[in-house]
Amino acid sequence: MPKGFFSQGLCILLSEPVSLDRIAQALRDFEIVGQPTGGDDELIDLPSLLLAFRPDVDGQVLLSVVENRWPDEMGDPQDQPDVFVAWSLGQFGPLAYPGCLERSTEQAWAWEECSEAIQKHTCFIRVLCSYVIGVADDDAPLLPEDYDAIDEMEYLTKIAAALLTLPEALCYFNPGGEVLRDEDGLREGLNYAWSHHLPPLDMWTNVRLFRATEDWSLMDTVGNGQFDLPDVEAAYPAEKYDATDVEGFLRNASLYMLKEGDVIEDDDTADGPGDIVWRAILCDDALTDPPRPTVRWFPDDGTEAPAELTDTGMSDDEIEEQLDELMDFEEPDEDGEMPF
Repeated sequence: MPKGFFSQGLCILLSEPVSLDRIAQALRDFEIVGQPTGGDDELIDLPSLLLAFRPDVDGQVLLSVVENRWPDEMGDPQDQPDVFVAWSLGQFGPLAYPGCLERSTEQAWAWEECSEAIQKHTCFIRVLCSYVIGVADDDAPLLPEDYDAIDEMEYLTKIAAALLTLPEALCYFNPGGEVLRDEDGLREGLNYAWSHHLPPLDMWTNVRLFRATEDWSLMDTVGNGQFDLPDVEAAYPAEKYDATDVEGFLRNASLYMLKEGDVIEDDDTADGPGDIVWRAILCDDALTDPPRPTVRWFPDDGTEAPAELTDTGMSDDEIEEQLDELMDFEEPDEDGEMPF
């Protein structure tokens, strides 16, 4: 789901539930402004804590303990209507897409031992940012005019780091960026980035590697949508280019867009791995899940890319139409039965 009621979302996977009182103690350095019981607002479905964030624009951070394992599938609207509705409202994070935990685990190159923690988790803390909780004006903007995604992510990540001090906390999970880190990994990543005056991109977004064909590899980022930017892909002959160099190229491309904005156009070029020029195409949809727009780079070395790697995908309108069809369901009748 795109940004809407919620603008960002992070999670802490837990070995067992934690009371809100203990969560409040872990967050004693943050300003807690409310403790709704759940059910009073369509955005607040569970007992929660509300933390202050930019009160001048009604910003708040909602924390809830979900006493179930992370629902990696969207759920059937008939058999699991609560899960289906939660996904459709972005209550697991606005940019989360079904299967994100499985993909995060498969591509956790910086924390290869994560599988054990994932298997142990029984529930999770949901950390969501919103600018419309408790706002009576139905026409209020979902995001403020001076919305700053980086500032927002930094604040939520500090909250996540504090929550990881809980003994029950197993790891940090960013569903929109498909990133997993344990407490040490998150703190080390944050300290390195902030000491070098850089955004901690590798704590917010993942870089993934796939074998696209017998001879070609595909590497991509996932999570740039958190900053309202396209993700970046690189398709290249596997034996000609070093994957570490390609990863650095994708990270640098993301940092460039963070600084300059969404400015890369079709057929733009950049110096890249192999000390040659790489050429960009703009794509409406990525080659891998989750669906999202990307800038896809190819080495301009005279090698012809396979046709399937140059497919630019469906447009945003086509994706939205498919999502609308997926979300088109009716409420249960008075007897609790779904009408289909």
